Amino acid sequence: MAISLPTLKNLRIDVLQQSNEMAVFLKLVIARPCVIWFNTCSFLKTEVGSGCSRAPVQTLENFEMKKTLVALAALAATSAFAQSFVTLSGRASMDVSTYQATGSTAGEASDLKNRVRVADTSSRITFAAQEDLGGGTKAGVYCETGINIDNGSSTGQADTNNANTSTFCSREGRMYYGNNTAEVRLGRQNVWWTQGALNEVGSTYLGADSATNLENGGVGVYTVRGENMIKLAANGDLGAFAGSEIYAGAMGMSGNAGSTNANGESATAAKGVNARYFGGKLLYTAGQYVAMWDHQNSTDAASVAASTTANTGSVGLNSFNRTANKVGLGFKYTPDSMVSLQYWAKSRTDVTTAGATYVTMFSAGASKANVTSAGNAKDSGYALVVKHALGGGLTLHGQYAKANNITASGVTQDDTGAKAYTLGLTKAVSKRTHFYTAYHVINNQANAAYNMTGGNYASGTSRTGADIKQVAFGMIHNF
Repeated sequence: MAISLPTLKNLRIDVLQQSNEMAVFLKLVIARPCVIWFNTCSFLKTEVGSGCSRAPVQTLENFEMKKTLVALAALAATSAFAQSFVTLSGRASMDVSTYQATGSTAGEASDLKNRVRVADTSSRITFAAQEDLGGGTKAGVYCETGINIDNGSSTGQADTNNANTSTFCSREGRMYYGNNTAEVRLGRQNVWWTQGALNEVGSTYLGADSATNLENGGVGVYTVRGENMIKLAANGDLGAFAGSEIYAGAMGMSGNAGSTNANGESATAAKGVNARYFGGKLLYTAGQYVAMWDHQNSTDAASVAASTTANTGSVGLNSFNRTANKVGLGFKYTPDSMVSLQYWAKSRTDVTTAGATYVTMFSAGASKANVTSAGNAKDSGYALVVKHALGGGLTLHGQYAKANNITASGVTQDDTGAKAYTLGLTKAVSKRTHFYTAYHVINNQANAAYNMTGGNYASGTSRTGADIKQVAFGMIHNF
């Protein structure tokens, strides 16, 4: 819902309305009166001292004034073609939930015991501005900033920094130019993790979901919200292919152990600058069917080898070239109900230490989770999602996902897979507000450590083998 600024009555600034009001003003106050004031019967020239008027005399000043007022009237008539607006919108999303990560391979001492919390689940405020340039073209800016209503800071549930709530445009920020067919976008933008109609379970409905955490985990993907990006996005006039996109960017903060990438956009003297990523989404919607293919490829530069000291509590991370693919198909069996299936496959190649032995950031039996991540590896998995409208504003959401064992240098790594479940119910009380209850489970095998990390929703870093369980009661309001 758009907001009018600076008044809070409408929470929306509409420059078009202002320009239309100016147009009416010019027409009524200036343009139309000119018919009365500056015609052949107005301001008649008379003899001094005479009490009666004689035939009017057309003067140069009168003629120039007429031309000026005609130009103003023309400007007023065309002002409606320049449309601009500024909007303020967003989402408030909160829940009261439980969280636990128990049964770790290292034993009970490494478990995260059950706790009750008040949690923010991806609340955000969005500022947007757009100008209609005429001829169907437009230009604008979009800035979506994550906020934490629960604690008023930039930290998530584990009291660690949440990069998606750290500053303006922390979730997404872009400047764009285009038309109803396509537009070019520059900035920090969502890629890969976005699933649209194929996953109507996540933060939009239940605050979180378990399957996306399996999909983005494992051997990893460079970025799900990429910086320094240029994107070409397909708009409505492309019909069934609207929502498709291609993108490329220079590596910065995403996907790296440090705060920046020394071989990307901020490379220093004598450093390479070949740290890049690119990808695209092909989306096809026709009637009851939705199909999608997502691809991302990233090429990093060799960094200094990470420390191999385990159980230090610090992250060591080699540099990797990565490839990720995801395909999905959905079917709407009623206008408000859908079932979908997705499959993903990801791989990485170590460019810091060629032929390095595979090591995860979570070692079995470790008292601390963060150890060196090195070596070539692959992972894959799938997710089944159902959204079923029950009527009366009630909707049932279900999800099952499975991450297969990781393969490193052609060798299967035993017990590195996981299964995830989400079951939820939403109750709409208006077009913009709904309540929900949800149950999330991630069952990790002995050498796996998937967690509800999306949106910093997890209450801590779980250990290998720990099973994640959450029960949530929440409310979401879009404005």
